[in-house]
Amino acid sequence: MTSKSKSIAAKVCLLAACILLFSCNHKRERAIVPGIYYWKTYFRLTDFEKNRLDSLQVEVLYVKFFDVVWEEHIGRVSPVAKLMVKDSVYLRSKKIIPTVFITNEVFYHLDSAAVKTLAANTASLLKKYTALYGLKNIEEVQMDCDWTVTTRDKYFYFLSHIKSLQLAPVLSATIRLHQVKYTNSSGVPPTNKGLLMCYNMGSLQKPDAHNSIIDAQEFKGYSRYIQSYSLPLDIGLPLFDWYVLFRNNKYAGIFLSIPRTLISRFKNIGNNRYEVMQDTILGDRMLKTGDILRYENSDYESVKSLLADVNRKLTASSPRLVLYHCDSVILSKYSLHELESLYSGLRRY
Repeated sequence: MTSKSKSIAAKVCLLAACILLFSCNHKRERAIVPGIYYWKTYFRLTDFEKNRLDSLQVEVLYVKFFDVVWEEHIGRVSPVAKLMVKDSVYLRSKKIIPTVFITNEVFYHLDSAAVKTLAANTASLLKKYTALYGLKNIEEVQMDCDWTVTTRDKYFYFLSHIKSLQLAPVLSATIRLHQVKYTNSSGVPPTNKGLLMCYNMGSLQKPDAHNSIIDAQEFKGYSRYIQSYSLPLDIGLPLFDWYVLFRNNKYAGIFLSIPRTLISRFKNIGNNRYEVMQDTILGDRMLKTGDILRYENSDYESVKSLLADVNRKLTASSPRLVLYHCDSVILSKYSLHELESLYSGLRRY
C-alpha cells in the first residue's frame, strides 16, 4: 500500500470513529410538557405556589373534581369531596385536566346496568362543573382508580361508556406499576393514553419496609415493562411524604402530616422510625404508648434516580411529566433547581 493510500485509509478510519462516537453520544430531544396535580377540595393557590408553577412553566393542572365512593350506610355510590373553586381566574389561565378519583370498592357493588348509569352520572357532573367554572376547550379527562383483577371488567366497561360520551378528545387513566407489569391479569384500560404513577411501589403495611412511596431499586423490577406497554404513557412522580402508623406490629393507618414539635417528643429508634412514649391525641385520632411511626418521603435523589431509569425505558416522544402534588409545604421542601431538573430529566434520551 502506498503512503497516499495509507493516508486515505487512516482518514477514513478516523471519520468512521468520529461518526460512531457521535452516534453513541448524540441524544434526541423530547418535547416534555410539565404538569402537576392539584388534589385539594378548595382551589385557591397561594402566591408561593403560583410563583413556583410560573417559574417552572407549568401550564397543565390535573385537578381532582370529585371522588366517587361507596357509602355503606346508605348502600349506594355517591360523589364526595366536590371541588370548590375560590380562584376561577387562575383556574382558567391554565390548561385543566378534570380528574375523578374512584375507589375500587365501588365496582364490587354494581352490576353492568349500574356501571353504565355511573358513567352517565359522572359525565353529567363533570359537565356541570366545567360549565360552572367557565372551563372551555377541555382536551383531556382523566379517571383514577386502582382496579383489581376482580373489578377490571366493570371498570373497563365504565371507561368505555365514559369514552363514548365524548367529554374530551382524550380520555386517560392512571396506571399503577403492578398494572404495567402484570398486564395478563390487570389488562389494559380502553383509553387513549395512561399516566404511569411511579410511586407507592413498596409494601406499605409491612412493618419492616423501608420506604413504600419510592424505592429506586424496587422500581427496576417494574420499569422494564414500560417500553412494551400498549398505551402511550405520561409519567407521574411523587413529591409527598407521610407517617405510617403501626400498633402491636400491625399497620394502623397513615398521618399525612405531624407537627415537628410533636415528633420531637417521640423516641427516635432509627431507620426513620419513632416510638410514641405516652398516649397522645393528634387531631381526632389517638396515638398510644408503644405505637411506631415510620416516616416516608420522596427525597430528591431517589426521585432523580428513578427518573433516570424511566428515561431509558420510555418510548413516547412528547410525554407529560406530572408531579404530585401542588402544595406550599411540599414544594418548599425542594429547591427551584431541583424541581427544574426533574422536569428536564426526560428531555434528552
